[in-house]
Amino acid sequence: MLVRLSLENFFFIKGEELYFDRGLTVITGETGTGKSLTVSSLLFLMGREGEYPEGTCVEAELDLGEEQVVLRREIVKGRSKYYLNGRGSTRRVVEEVLSSNILLQGQNDRTKILRVDFQREVYDRFVGCVELRRAVEGAYEEVLELEEKLKSINQRKIEREVRKRLISEEIKQIEEVGLKPEEYEFVKKRIEEINLAERVNNIVFQGLSNLERSMEGLRELKRALRELLNIGVLQDKTQSFQLLEDYLVDLERELKSKVISYSQEELDQLNEKVYKVQRLERKYRKDYRDIYGYMLMLREELDKLQEEENTELLERGLNLKRDELYRLYEELSKKRLLAREEFEKKVMEYLKSMGLEGASFRVSFERKEGRYGREQVRFLFSSYGKEERDISEVASGGEISRLSLALFMLSPPAQTYVLDEVDTGISGITSIKLAKLLKELSKKTQLIVITHSPAIASASDKHFTTKREAMGDIPLIRVVELSEEEKIEEIARLMGAVNSKTVEGARELIKEVCGV
Repeated sequence: MLVRLSLENFFFIKGEELYFDRGLTVITGETGTGKSLTVSSLLFLMGREGEYPEGTCVEAELDLGEEQVVLRREIVKGRSKYYLNGRGSTRRVVEEVLSSNILLQGQNDRTKILRVDFQREVYDRFVGCVELRRAVEGAYEEVLELEEKLKSINQRKIEREVRKRLISEEIKQIEEVGLKPEEYEFVKKRIEEINLAERVNNIVFQGLSNLERSMEGLRELKRALRELLNIGVLQDKTQSFQLLEDYLVDLERELKSKVISYSQEELDQLNEKVYKVQRLERKYRKDYRDIYGYMLMLREELDKLQEEENTELLERGLNLKRDELYRLYEELSKKRLLAREEFEKKVMEYLKSMGLEGASFRVSFERKEGRYGREQVRFLFSSYGKEERDISEVASGGEISRLSLALFMLSPPAQTYVLDEVDTGISGITSIKLAKLLKELSKKTQLIVITHSPAIASASDKHFTTKREAMGDIPLIRVVELSEEEKIEEIARLMGAVNSKTVEGARELIKEVCGV
């Protein structure tokens, strides 16, 4: 409920503070005195853009039952600042708090009543199925969640298969080497040993080749010495020569013992393994020990990926939740359908009492399965009894105001309801009927009505009037709360002129409307 509204430098209002109570509050005033600035100030607070002078400020205090909330917007250095309970806030937060507790319905405003979601809320509240619809919403959300989980699992299955193939290929490439890191170190050491053996053997074979040539020369020398000995030119050197020959034979034997045996096939195989390892190291830019550790991690990941997620339990739960949702759908649809005729009938009764005798109204159920049920609830209207169409297509501002009032008589939408010019085009007995309707509605929700109708003013529990004054050349607007006697004089003014007859007529009108 709106408790207080403060306006500072709001156009021609320099500083006014209005206090509101439950029931019906009426704001009247002569044309041009700014009656509608109350609505405009609330729209300003909700964030409406416009050319606002420096220092413009609107503050509203709301009683939300468990807490009091103070909302504020002010213009400082050309920029808007928003506050919630004295602390800086945002436009979205302030607008959300205000719009969820106060409904503005002006003659030139296309407000919530045109929205399908609002129409559904009004209808379901009348039907008494809001809790059932919320149960539908909950079941619908659970179905969506389970479907998303199942979809995610199935998607992960595809991703898992792709990942498994990639991992398997990587593991295969690394496993093709066939070596553990310590075995690879042994291979490198073995290759070094074979390379050393090859070098030693080359030297030995070179030595043996040289030794063989030396021994061949020695044999030639031996023949020459023997011939010289036979001729008698040379003395016998057999003993010395034999010592040399024995030395060379021993040397040959020792060199042959130094030959290292190895297999060329083994060397080729080892080199092939080293080549594969080096190719992997170039690819991964890591040494083989890190590559092998990476492969072990891939094996663990592959083992985990092999474990299939069990979707059977999830699918069973989804089917049960769908069954529950369809059951709730059916129950909600039945309740809505059963109440349609009564709802349409009562709306039409209220419309006729407000001067729309030729109008027609219908509740349409369009098949649209979703979170709010199996059908979309839409209100169709015609002001002249022709084919009903969407409200936004056929209803004028005044008609929307009266239609809204009829709907809210059946299902009040908010704690506070602000109406501007709801009485346009209404006079005589119809205005009295409308005033009685507003009085009745004000027992269910706080009403603030801007009007020029004497009948509606007569129904008020609290009455404000706007007055235009001047401070030099600057026009000013004041908002004044009226006493009971001042209220009677204002009603008389609305009736045409203030005199004894109109004053008495005002008293009689209050009795007629309020039943006192």
